Amino acid sequence: MADLDNNLGYLCMFLCVGLSFCFTNSLDLDLQPKTTKIVSLHIQSSILYRFSSTSVTSTIINDDVRAKETTFDVTLPEAAFISNFTLEIDGNIYPGEIKEKDIARNTYDNARWKGHSAGHIQTRPRDSNMFKISINIAAFSEVTFILTYNELLQRRRGIYDHTIYVNPGQIVDSLLVEVTIQESRSITQLHVSPLRNDILTEHHNRIQNIYASIRRPSLTSAYIRYNPSPEDQKRASMQGMAGLFVVEYDVERTTNVGEILVVNGYFVHYFAPQGIPRMRRKVLFILDSSGSMIGTKINQVKVAMSEILSNLDDGDKFNIIQFAGNVTKWWDRSALVEVNQFTVSAARNFINDIEADGWTDIHGAVSEGLTLIQEDDDDGFSSLIIFLTDGAATEGETDHSKILDSLSKINKKNIPIFSLSFGKDADYGFLKKMSAQNNGFVRKIYEASDASLQLTGFYGEIASTLLSNLTFRYLDETIVGKSVTNTIYPSFFEGSEIIIAGKISELNISAMNLEICGTSSKGPLEWRTATGNNIFDLIQDAPTELVASNFSDITEKIWAYMTIKQLLINRLRERNNTARIELKRRALELALKYNFVTPLTSMVVTRPQDENVIQPNADYGLNDSPHSVWGSALTGSKGLALAGNSPSFVDSDPHFIVRVKGLDSSVCFDVMGTDGDVYNLVKDEISGIIVNAKVATTDDNGSNTTSSNHRNRTTNDKSKVKTYFGEVTISGDRSVINVSPSGWKVNEHIYKWQPAQTITVHKTKLVTDGTGKMIAIMFPHKITLLIVRHMRTKRQLEMGQINFLGFYIVDDRGFSWYTHGLLGQFIYRRISLEKKKKSKSGKTRGKLKVEGNIKRMRRVTALLGRRVNLATNSYVSCWMVQKNGRRLIDGVYTDYLVRNSTTLQKRKRKRSRIQT
Repeated sequence: MADLDNNLGYLCMFLCVGLSFCFTNSLDLDLQPKTTKIVSLHIQSSILYRFSSTSVTSTIINDDVRAKETTFDVTLPEAAFISNFTLEIDGNIYPGEIKEKDIARNTYDNARWKGHSAGHIQTRPRDSNMFKISINIAAFSEVTFILTYNELLQRRRGIYDHTIYVNPGQIVDSLLVEVTIQESRSITQLHVSPLRNDILTEHHNRIQNIYASIRRPSLTSAYIRYNPSPEDQKRASMQGMAGLFVVEYDVERTTNVGEILVVNGYFVHYFAPQGIPRMRRKVLFILDSSGSMIGTKINQVKVAMSEILSNLDDGDKFNIIQFAGNVTKWWDRSALVEVNQFTVSAARNFINDIEADGWTDIHGAVSEGLTLIQEDDDDGFSSLIIFLTDGAATEGETDHSKILDSLSKINKKNIPIFSLSFGKDADYGFLKKMSAQNNGFVRKIYEASDASLQLTGFYGEIASTLLSNLTFRYLDETIVGKSVTNTIYPSFFEGSEIIIAGKISELNISAMNLEICGTSSKGPLEWRTATGNNIFDLIQDAPTELVASNFSDITEKIWAYMTIKQLLINRLRERNNTARIELKRRALELALKYNFVTPLTSMVVTRPQDENVIQPNADYGLNDSPHSVWGSALTGSKGLALAGNSPSFVDSDPHFIVRVKGLDSSVCFDVMGTDGDVYNLVKDEISGIIVNAKVATTDDNGSNTTSSNHRNRTTNDKSKVKTYFGEVTISGDRSVINVSPSGWKVNEHIYKWQPAQTITVHKTKLVTDGTGKMIAIMFPHKITLLIVRHMRTKRQLEMGQINFLGFYIVDDRGFSWYTHGLLGQFIYRRISLEKKKKSKSGKTRGKLKVEGNIKRMRRVTALLGRRVNLATNSYVSCWMVQKNGRRLIDGVYTDYLVRNSTTLQKRKRKRSRIQT
């Protein structure tokens, strides 16, 4: 099966999907932070003839006076295709749109943009795909997420397993899971387990879930309702219910040829014969014993192999290959040996004596195994290879393409290779391709306490081969060309099911002629029959919960789903590049037509605030988007509200004031620069945004009317001039914005301060307030910056005062974890107050602990005081750090000087004189 590794969306939201091999249908909902409340979580799953459609609907409210960001986090099954995602905000619906995937966009861009570490992925349930989206919820409002995905259930060991992973992370007022099943034949072995984790146990739990009710409207249908009250959830945990909600069932089997469902020009054939004797088998085990297997892993393999060897049947043949840097076979007297008490005991001793050491020669081991199993020419056997490794090829041939080409030439009898990818360091992608090209599949084995059970469980799925070399032929002339999915299968295992779908040219046909040929334990086998059912003849007793379901297109959906899966698998097997391109084109065309998110498509969701501006909100808070507080122009009062709530800014001469996580008060420090110095305030290589500020001089601000006394004073008393910022340059989104008190430029286009105007350059919007006081720069991805202009009167200028600028970060949520600069480094920094002490003079000193996005934690002493926020003309309480922010900032303040700064030039000249 194909991995689904998608990046959904690019404008304002990323819906990230990454799939791994899975045999359960799981869902996980997790919301952060906990200040938002889930008022309802409803999961409705409709299973029509093994094809499930699951909708997750979650409503979250924000009771806070400020906006809060929340995360909708869902774990999906590997085999699922997302078919819909919708946001409902204040009664407005914002649907997702399926588009062709932008290959150039990295799947992990959103994680990097947000500064997330890879550890988040490791916490998800095993064998799962993660869907995640974050959104800002306005104050006193709610948002509803609706996610829908489809999956064709697979039958393993005689059971269909439909599992939903539920973990809201809190008590939910309305928690509801509904599963409705409609089959064409009587449902058997219906069971709903209590919530559990994903670790396997020795004994299958047959206890019923006490919070789940089961109703059977008919023999072919079922309705399961799981609706624990808040009190029930509290009894389980104060964090609410968490675990796998499992529904298991099977259906009656009446004919060996299976069952065909036909409707509206499409058919689906379900084939799972019963009562057929198992075939004798040739089994070759190829086990990795390289150095990376040492310890727990090799011991777990030994335990699993002891169990597997005990389950081999008399009459079968087998052998074992152990490989590291060298390849060693256990039985060397012949290619394979018959199963009996003596050979099983000897094989068990061989396994127990294996020691892990050396490199990994995958090519040597598999090629030797294929040669060995094909040497035995006894007929009437079904052959297979089980290959286990925990690493990549490091010895012998290591080039993937050469290995695959070599194995293809050796495997003349098309022996199936089933690969077990043990642990996170195994080369899963290569093993997947190798098995796909050799009629098998790959399964992940997780490094956990139940690894032995995972291994024996996998073997149990393929332990009994009932039929081999199966070929299905549909004899009606109404079958449409190449529309039928795969019709050739090397093996059919007991407890599994083969599903085939296709198109027919006549809409009213209800029965089809088919022929099934293959090999059984008794020799060649052939079935010919005419069979078929029209779905509309089967739904008279359907549950009322399914009345609204669209039965007329269910076979078409199954056909589209299976065809896309088959095209992706064939693309994995195909070596010819032209053929691969054609397979990709066909799969993409179907995915777009049927609205499926696949490895070739992405889902785009446009956030409403990007295109729509709403009226000013009196409840504007720190984390609100600035788009919600101004319309087409920026007024002075609205701009001052933005500046007053800015988490980080630099203003006056210049005072750096930042709000950080962990402190009630802000942290502030001053920088004493030199005329002409240019300091880097913000630098984010991920978003590409850079902000530099130049220290002001009288020449920069047009102060040309000063008297000689005043001129001398400003020269001698540099503190009056040198530490104000008189020019700010912002670059990003293919734009360079240069702002000074006299005017501003965008990509060298000159603008005046006075007119109120809105300018859009690429995806960046610039808005001025019309009074000449401020300009807001709104970048995509939640980044808004504000520049405030402070103008002096003519008399003040004559007295030596100057015009200058203040720089405010209004919305910093779009900056990445790697943002730096005098201001930017504090966006993701945490500072806590370890202790404080009040002196006899009444001053309060504190010891601050600085950590977060730094290599090592450090401590700094600060004095509690007040600074003026010139934008609001009010005082701000802050912890003041002396000596230009020493130990508060990374390095020293001169490290932030840009290359063309006056101070750097003087230092270079001084070093040059010393060297000469």
